[in-house]
Amino acid sequence: MKYFPMHAAVCLAVMTAAGAAWPASDPNDAQSYALRLPLAFAADAPLQRLVLPAQALVSLQTGGLSDVRVFNAKGQPLAMALSDSASLRQTEKRKIELKSSPIMGSADLADISASSLRIEEQQGKRIVQIDSNPADAGAPRKKVLGALLDTRAIDDPVVDLVLDVDLPDAQPVTFDLQASKDLRYWRPLAQTVLYRAEAGASGLGSDHVELPAADLKDQYLRVTWTDAAGRTAPVTMRSATLTTARGVTSSARVTAALAQPVLDNPYTLRFSLPFATPVAALKIRPAGDNVLLPVRVLGRQEAGQPWTLMTASVIYKLQTGGKLQTSAAIELPPTAYREIKIEADKKTQGFSAPPEISLEFEPMQIVALVNGPAPFTLAAGLANASSPYLPMQSLMPGYRPAQENSLPLAKVDGAATLVAAPAGRDGTPTRNIILWAVLLLAASALGAMAWVLLKQNANPPRQ
Repeated sequence: MKYFPMHAAVCLAVMTAAGAAWPASDPNDAQSYALRLPLAFAADAPLQRLVLPAQALVSLQTGGLSDVRVFNAKGQPLAMALSDSASLRQTEKRKIELKSSPIMGSADLADISASSLRIEEQQGKRIVQIDSNPADAGAPRKKVLGALLDTRAIDDPVVDLVLDVDLPDAQPVTFDLQASKDLRYWRPLAQTVLYRAEAGASGLGSDHVELPAADLKDQYLRVTWTDAAGRTAPVTMRSATLTTARGVTSSARVTAALAQPVLDNPYTLRFSLPFATPVAALKIRPAGDNVLLPVRVLGRQEAGQPWTLMTASVIYKLQTGGKLQTSAAIELPPTAYREIKIEADKKTQGFSAPPEISLEFEPMQIVALVNGPAPFTLAAGLANASSPYLPMQSLMPGYRPAQENSLPLAKVDGAATLVAAPAGRDGTPTRNIILWAVLLLAASALGAMAWVLLKQNANPPRQ
């Protein structure tokens, strides 16, 4: 059986080539991960949370934070749950009280829903008049038909409004809210009905008017009221209290500096991102003084693919009144592109030198059940790892949204993070080159095996 050793050697070569292309790694072994950091837990707390540091985020190779583990001193992985991203966001509410200005009009005007308004200052008070038709110009009798609120300076969405009004006895009153930018064209917002049986009695209906996150920036709010017959009701309105709401994060974004990219030319720079974590924003600080550049940010997964426009913005660094002003970070869509290209408008001077770039990530948090001996290790960075996470209800019975934010916060030891930024290149992706090389090697090995077998068949061994 002289041909068997050659056959075995060829098979071994094929298996070795395939193994070199797809190395097998154990996700339950800390040594399989590209990054390992010391992790310190608080004492006497079985459940603790950890906001992943920048070092971990720029090491991840699998989506959904699947390649994250926490190991104890025995090398055992801890049970973990992944926080919902919404749990790190809170709603900041603010109450704003606005004095109302009366809307005056003809006493016999039945409907003001389509009327235009004009604002007048009379004896230090703001009076809102209805633009009358020529036929109404001589109407002597006027009365209050509604109220106007100046909401132009309110930046955040309005979610609730409370009316401070006096109601007539035993009359249901319908309140209509409308908004306008020019006091001429009005759009409806909400409606509510209030009723009070007699003076001093508690009213029926809700004086809280819920609004669908109404944007009232640079607009006016008009409130009118009518009785059951559709006529203007005898109501006195003094003010309204608006509640605004905006989403804020309880944890700041995680930031990592990008190594200086290489300029292709004054108008184009490209770099690759060696991780799978989506980048939330790019902070770009151009070189030089008094620079202003409109830019486009494009992305793609790998070389050879077409570029996809992610966003367009303006970056600047200006000296104004002795103070340095720089542009805010450019927000990006939540897509984990591996290659980024930044194009400056060619009507400008472009980049005189590579800019400083920082990567911003949304905070990501895990909850771990602490067991086993210390020290503990945070491990991250393993391609094709499966998700290790349990449902949060498994670790925290009776779980309520964002309840994990009250847990002790673990700490990670590590230095500032600098992300390498190899220049992106057009052409065939490196992964494809490796795969083709493996296939060619395997084909060569199989060809050698076939040649040996044919030769042995042509010259059968002697008995």
